[in-house]
Amino acid sequence: MQLAITILSDNPFDAISELILSTAACGCRIADIKSSRFGDMHCAYLLAEGNWNQLAKYESTLHAIEKKLHGKIHSHRIEKKRESQNAMPYTVEIVGLESADILHKVISFLSERNVDVEEVNGRRYPAPYLDAQLFSARLVISIPQHISLFMLRDELMYVCDQINADIIFEPFRNQ
Repeated sequence: MQLAITILSDNPFDAISELILSTAACGCRIADIKSSRFGDMHCAYLLAEGNWNQLAKYESTLHAIEKKLHGKIHSHRIEKKRESQNAMPYTVEIVGLESADILHKVISFLSERNVDVEEVNGRRYPAPYLDAQLFSARLVISIPQHISLFMLRDELMYVCDQINADIIFEPFRNQ
């Protein structure tokens, strides 16, 4: 069994440290952990694994951690693991002038074709030498085996041309 946890706190090191310490104390294992800063707040994502009683014990410690850190913690039990599928992971990187449409159009395009978005990272930043804001996003997607890679890439490049964004589409490399 697994327990997905998100935490939002203004004290990132204490939050992550408390979650990790509590995970080990309850006999659970960390399957995945990610952490990022958003403005003055820090967000962490943790996927813990264990048997049902270890996860129940772990869940019961989360409220105390939340109060101690003056943050927000949300958890959700995952009863069954995701079914494996015949899919190829790809990385899609997009850069364009800041627009609310960029990410929406790309994710909508992928969703319409049943391509799973595994991860999204994006940010806005000032363009060097110009008085403009750029938006850059990196997506990790899973392309099912029955979808033509050539057609998907071609159609996605067309979508990005329509929103005046540049795109890099390449096989995922775990770095």
